[in-house]
Amino acid sequence: MEVLNFIFGLGIAFSIFGFIWALIMILLNFITNRLDVNLKQIHFLVLRVIKYVLLVSVVANYILLNQESGDATSVTTSNMIIGVAVMALYFMGKLQKRTIFNQFAQHKLLALLAPPIDPKTEGYLFSGSIILFIFCLQFPMIIGNPIVNWFTMSITSVYEAPIFGWIFSAIAFFFLINMLIRAANVIGSLVTGQPINKPKTGGGFQFGGQMGSNPFEQFREQQQTDEGFVDYEDVTDVEDVTDSDNKKLD
Repeated sequence: MEVLNFIFGLGIAFSIFGFIWALIMILLNFITNRLDVNLKQIHFLVLRVIKYVLLVSVVANYILLNQESGDATSVTTSNMIIGVAVMALYFMGKLQKRTIFNQFAQHKLLALLAPPIDPKTEGYLFSGSIILFIFCLQFPMIIGNPIVNWFTMSITSVYEAPIFGWIFSAIAFFFLINMLIRAANVIGSLVTGQPINKPKTGGGFQFGGQMGSNPFEQFREQQQTDEGFVDYEDVTDVEDVTDSDNKKLD
């Protein structure tokens, strides 16, 4: 039960971080709406790196501050193992989704919605994020800064709000189910000798279009068709405004 509660808490951290990041992206996209297409590509890539650096830092800080032992200067071995496993499964799901997007991009009509992306770049980004996550847990002093603390405290404040708390509790529940199913799939793949990163394009329980995905990230991805390209990213954010909204702003 403690393991389930721990993963549920991580679901809270992931989903509320995605919600806060989505609000920040709406403001940034409004400010940078008139950037050149090439500059926008660089803009999105830089923001993706920033997002994942912040995500793993905030989640690590959230784990440290919410341990049952109350010690925020070191992480227990069990929390370390479970946290890294959940983070790896989370990024694995994102990488599978990127692969599916590449399959969609082979069709001319769908290429506008899901242009091809480099899976190696995604793999390097996600692998680097997991390594940084481990460093953050091992050396908490590197995440003791005002930005990470503000995100962490904001997650706690949003979760404690009456209505928002219920909403994100529901999202965290589906996150928990998703992680358990992914873990079972990985174990099954290892036992049968199949590749563990093979994308699942059908079957299974679906919530909001992809099993266990954060709906804020799903909505953000649907909006990322501005200027004919999509940001690489999925839990889980509303980073772009639609073309129709841009015309209204003009």
